[in-house]
Amino acid sequence: MGVINQPFVSQDLNTLRWKGQCYWGLSYLGTNIHSLQLPASKRKSCDTRSRSRVPEDRSAEAECSHRFSAVISTSEKDAIKAALSRVCGERIFPAAGAGYKSLCVVQGLADIYIFSEDTTFKWDSCAAHAILRAMGGGMVDLRRCLQRSSETGLDLPQLVYHVENEGAVGVDRWANKGGLIAYRSRKQLETFLSLLIPNLAPVGTQT
Repeated sequence: MGVINQPFVSQDLNTLRWKGQCYWGLSYLGTNIHSLQLPASKRKSCDTRSRSRVPEDRSAEAECSHRFSAVISTSEKDAIKAALSRVCGERIFPAAGAGYKSLCVVQGLADIYIFSEDTTFKWDSCAAHAILRAMGGGMVDLRRCLQRSSETGLDLPQLVYHVENEGAVGVDRWANKGGLIAYRSRKQLETFLSLLIPNLAPVGTQT
C-alpha cells in the first residue's frame, strides 16, 4: 500500500488557506484498488465515448500512438535525453524531485518517468510504486529492462524493497541502483521500450 500527500494543490480564495490532495493505492494478492478510480457511472460513460469515437485520420492516429510524454530529471544523461527526443519529440519535461515526477505519472500528466542514475532511494519510489501497481502499472529497474532477453527472461524487473544492494554501505544499501522507469500499463511500457532501446547506445557505454 502506498499513500502520497501533495501539498498546496488549491487555495480557498476566501480564507486564503491552501488544501492538499491525498492519493493512495493498494495492490495485494490480486486485489488492486486506488483513489483515482472513477465511479462506475463515469467509467461506463467514458468507455461508451471511446468505443464510439472513430478516428478521421488513421495515419495521424498511428503517428500519435508512437508519441509518449516523459518526465525526467534535470540532470539526466545526454544519451538518455537524445534517445527520448526520438521517441517523445518535444514532450519531454524536466522536473525536480523523484516523488513529484512519480506523481506526474500517477496523475496521468506524463506517460513515463525515466531516470538512469542511482541517486533515488527506496523511500522515494515505494508509495508511487504501490499506487501504480494498483492501477495496472509499476516501477521497474531501468538497467535490467534494457538487459532483458529471451534467454534471461522477459518478466518486468519491478523494484523491490526488502533486499539490500550487495556490497553497498550506508544509505546506498537502499538506492535504486539500476535507475527506474515508472509507467501506468505494461502494454504502454513495452511499446515505449521497443522504441527507446534501438535509439540507445549499448548498455554499459552510456555516459
